[in-house]
Amino acid sequence: MATLKLHGHEYYYEDHGPKDAPCIVLSPLVYTDTTVYEPIARILADDYRVITYDHRGLGRSEHTVSPSLESSAKDVAALIEQLGVGPCHFVGNCLGAYIGLRLAIHRSDLLKSCTLMGAVAEGESDETIKAMEGFVANIKKEGMKAGVNDFAKMWFGDTFRATKDPIQVSRREKWLSHIKHMKPDEMDSALQIFRRTDMSEDLNKVHCAVLVLAGDEDSPSNLEAYRRMAKALPAGEYKTIHHAGFALVIEQPEEVAENIRTFVGKVERHLQHQYKQAPRDFDARMM
Repeated sequence: MATLKLHGHEYYYEDHGPKDAPCIVLSPLVYTDTTVYEPIARILADDYRVITYDHRGLGRSEHTVSPSLESSAKDVAALIEQLGVGPCHFVGNCLGAYIGLRLAIHRSDLLKSCTLMGAVAEGESDETIKAMEGFVANIKKEGMKAGVNDFAKMWFGDTFRATKDPIQVSRREKWLSHIKHMKPDEMDSALQIFRRTDMSEDLNKVHCAVLVLAGDEDSPSNLEAYRRMAKALPAGEYKTIHHAGFALVIEQPEEVAENIRTFVGKVERHLQHQYKQAPRDFDARMM
């Protein structure tokens, strides 16, 4: 077990793979913890240093919920800096993706690339914010058991909800059980997502390569927003994962891992080529 104090708050993290390899930081979905990335970390840690962490207020990090995405992103920037793993490759789903998008906009110096799953650049409407605040207030009062089926529909695609495959059933039931037994104070973690500021006008500030991964069973409005964001990014790439909804890292971890491996490998090769080319360019300018 390892922890770091970041801006006065204790964060739990895990460090896998060779320490001298390029680093990938994996940021979890809201209401989950580092274990959500176990299948992906196992695959990636053969070739990369892999850092996973628990969001503040969740898992084994300090149980004080972060008040905003801005605060969460600043904490994760401090984590990257304190561990000395920047610039790194950042991967996030849900809350993790929103943190990754803020980092890409405001701290691209810390990133070689960013893989985003389940984040959109636009802010939410006042009506949506009010509805989601009501949802959180209700589950805090009644308990998550009452709303777990609605939550499953938001997170998982039709294929994953209906599957009889033993491995997939185990993954689904693990996280539905986890969510059912959450403490009321943990449920406020989602509010920072709903209350986020609009980031669509800031996408031109992103100076790293970005892969937007989407499940083909996510909502049509989400899919359109993901495509719109990928197109607006200076170096954006859009790819679809089949038979998945919003929670890609739970539904299709192996396919997600292979997409990350391919994308990160491509970025690493491009950066190495740039590094090798730089001395020649410098010599040519001096002649």
